[in-house]
Amino acid sequence: MVMGGRHGLTRKPRAVGIMTIFLGFCLVSSLWLTLYSIVRARHLSVEEPLDFTSGLQNCQDAKISKLVALSLQDPTLGGLLPALKEYEPGQCISRTEEGPIRIPSRFTPSPYLVAKLRLYENRHRKCAPKAVKLSKNGTNSRKELGDCQFVIWIGNSGLGNRMITILSAFVYALLTDRVLLLDNTSTDIDGLFCEPFPGTSWLLPENYDYNWMNTVTWENTNRLGRLLQMSGFGNITIPSPVPNDYIFLNLMHDYDEHDRRFFCSRIQKQLKKVSLLYWRSNNYVVPGLHFDHSFHCKLDLMFPERATAFHHMARYLFRPSNSMWGMILRFRQPYLDGARRQVGLQVRILESNVTIPIVADQRARPPDLLKHRSSSYETLIPSFRDFQLLACVLEKEILPKGSSSAEDMLLSSKTRSTSVLVTSLDSAYYETLRNYYLEHPVEGTDYIGVYSPSEELYQQYGSDHDKKAWADMYLLSLSNTLVTSPRSTFGYVAQALAGVIPWFLTKIDSLETANETFQAHGPCNRGVSLEPCFHAPPALDCEGYGNGLNSSNIFSFIKPCEDVIGGIKIMPSYANDITAEGKTESRSERKT
Repeated sequence: MVMGGRHGLTRKPRAVGIMTIFLGFCLVSSLWLTLYSIVRARHLSVEEPLDFTSGLQNCQDAKISKLVALSLQDPTLGGLLPALKEYEPGQCISRTEEGPIRIPSRFTPSPYLVAKLRLYENRHRKCAPKAVKLSKNGTNSRKELGDCQFVIWIGNSGLGNRMITILSAFVYALLTDRVLLLDNTSTDIDGLFCEPFPGTSWLLPENYDYNWMNTVTWENTNRLGRLLQMSGFGNITIPSPVPNDYIFLNLMHDYDEHDRRFFCSRIQKQLKKVSLLYWRSNNYVVPGLHFDHSFHCKLDLMFPERATAFHHMARYLFRPSNSMWGMILRFRQPYLDGARRQVGLQVRILESNVTIPIVADQRARPPDLLKHRSSSYETLIPSFRDFQLLACVLEKEILPKGSSSAEDMLLSSKTRSTSVLVTSLDSAYYETLRNYYLEHPVEGTDYIGVYSPSEELYQQYGSDHDKKAWADMYLLSLSNTLVTSPRSTFGYVAQALAGVIPWFLTKIDSLETANETFQAHGPCNRGVSLEPCFHAPPALDCEGYGNGLNSSNIFSFIKPCEDVIGGIKIMPSYANDITAEGKTESRSERKT
């Protein structure tokens, strides 16, 4: 009886415990399924979702996985660059000397990106020498090139445009396992930048027939858009085989609806069969690469912080050559070195931007830009209240205002310095700011030094001018704070290297509307993303229906630019945020 009683007493609590665990499990499962259903319903709430939801793990291939762990052990810019021992000694002095003068990046490159770069460097080392076999009339064969495929970049426009398009082409090469080679005729690439890939060159061989490359223009019979037009079938099929095994990708701002189908997945699948792709562009097209299903997946692995793509790739690719490094240091050391803080101000004259004559031409006496903003300016700086740049840095407290305090007038009371670097084709901006701080003491403990490395009055082209432009961009990129002009690729490069979101000077449409514009928007406003703007995105018509999707409505993280009407850019977001996944619009909602 005692034994039976003991067994009965122990059996009952055990049953209760098991039942409690089971009910708890059911409750947790129910809550989990409910939450999943809510998230899933929200995720699929828009008609015809693109197939981006299968999970980033499906994008990883075996080669990358093996290298991910190793990438974390590389201390060079978080593993972004190869180990210094991989490079020839003395080949690139700036690679070892820029660390102490550059503000460390707040962003860490992903292990996947680092592994991708190491694989690319091996591929470049293997395939770049085969470029000597490229024919002199555009005819090539798979037999000559083996399993190597190329993106050949053709130089175009000013240096800022060329840098953002080199970077775009390189990201595309990473995504498609191609090798990037650069045209060195329109830009002295070798004189401006260090070779980024160890043990090889990113330039086309010297014996390449550049005369033939001059025919790779709009009229070229192998232009992608032209091939699609010739094919029929809704103009969404590339003829196979492609004559001479090359296609010209026209990604200029004025490309037509057929060339814009480059961004469609069905076209990218067909381009995989073509050995040579010639790339001519003046656009930063990385936002558009997200529109391809597989590219979006890989881009999210490469750049989990989506708005860091340009930042990481610019720091990887662009480093001053030895001659440029000397030029940069000869200005920086006497003027900018030792300052507690550096502020970079970049003003760019563009045909579509009326900001410049309003700011720069003191003699024109333009409309009063500050009277409506703050009456204190009227008594403090009556001679300069018409100047937008000065209004921006004072109103947004980027630089200190003038002071009437006798104590502030004494330079001996200043214990720290702020260096202001002004880059512009017109010296009026520099002179305005310099004179203001010469004539007015400022509040606080800083004294202000204003400097300008160069002026050319109007944009020029050629090796010497490119060197000045690159020096200006690099010096700007050492700044803690940036103010730049809208739609300027010059400013885009500086902000990318700096890792700093800039303030944009407000663009106005005409002198007559200046006061109204500045009253509504102020002299400048803070940007919203580190990424540049894709100035001429496509209306995505991948099915050949004749009307395309609005490219700013496909992803929640790709939105209209703050500085360019009609442009799109990648906004700050994280790859694992499923609310940012891409969705198409229903056909009834499609916009032209």
